[in-house]
Amino acid sequence: MPLRRSLLSAALFSGAMPALLSSRAQAQGAGYPDKPIRLILPFAAGGPTDTLGRVFAEQLSGQLNGRVLVENRTGAGSTIGADVVAKAPRDGYTLLFNNLSHSINPSLYRRLPYDTLGDFVPVSTLMEGPVILLVGANSPFRTLKDLIAALREKPDHYDYGSAGNGSAAHVSTVQILSLTKTRMNHIVYRGVAPAMTDLLAGTVALVNDTSTTALGSIRGGMVRPLAVTSAERVPFLPDLPTVRESGIPELANFRMSTWNMLFAPAGTPQPIVERLHDETRKALANPAFVAKLAELGNVPMPATDLAGARAFLVSEVERWRGVMAEAGVSPE
Repeated sequence: MPLRRSLLSAALFSGAMPALLSSRAQAQGAGYPDKPIRLILPFAAGGPTDTLGRVFAEQLSGQLNGRVLVENRTGAGSTIGADVVAKAPRDGYTLLFNNLSHSINPSLYRRLPYDTLGDFVPVSTLMEGPVILLVGANSPFRTLKDLIAALREKPDHYDYGSAGNGSAAHVSTVQILSLTKTRMNHIVYRGVAPAMTDLLAGTVALVNDTSTTALGSIRGGMVRPLAVTSAERVPFLPDLPTVRESGIPELANFRMSTWNMLFAPAGTPQPIVERLHDETRKALANPAFVAKLAELGNVPMPATDLAGARAFLVSEVERWRGVMAEAGVSPE
């Protein structure tokens, strides 16, 4: 028997194989990272995911004493960028920064080019923030109750804009329309910026936007906020009522937030995944980084281990499957 095969057999029968595999895994993670990491942002530049992703990339780059390079790969509700990561080398040098659309897309698309749960390792939950319902500064609607009353009077008369199917703007509107049994026409844009342009021009009546990018427009007086989707009022807009406070019985228990997570391709060596997880938790415990998130209307998500991050993703996939089915949204 050749020496190499003999040693392998001895390891198997002696119980030494797990130790050999562990040593190999540790070797795979040694010295990581020794070159730039590519962080894929699957939405357009200037949007909320891009904004938060770049802030996170800057923080992570500083912690790793190297460069984290941001790359926007947009289209199809984040599926194009996610597919890039799903098919990337499993070496920890191509990562995905995505939002809740990652858990919604299985309910929106009949066929995805990847397996949402099987082709990715959820490295860590990151940050979350509410969605704000916006109308133009010259809109006749002063409250959410005004808007819903108009929709009941004229079904399908009004349009709303979003950055794409599965985006926070899209699914938050779908939920509200479903619960109130009202209808609007969905206009899909390539990013939040063009949707906001049409909102200001009066082309669309409503754009729901995350606090990350909505705050600038609100503070500049360009738009009027009607309500925030969080369970409680937010400190950065203390006078803005929640959807729950709208006086609409069907929305009395409404609550929603958008979140972000970090993903690696499935099969990435465990030591690398654990290093990235530890670095994200370190970032989210950094007061300066947390302060930057607060400026964008976001807070760190509750800390979890790797198993907890995966469990969160699984629960979100199931939750949104139920929401989309109840709203009558069929996969395309």
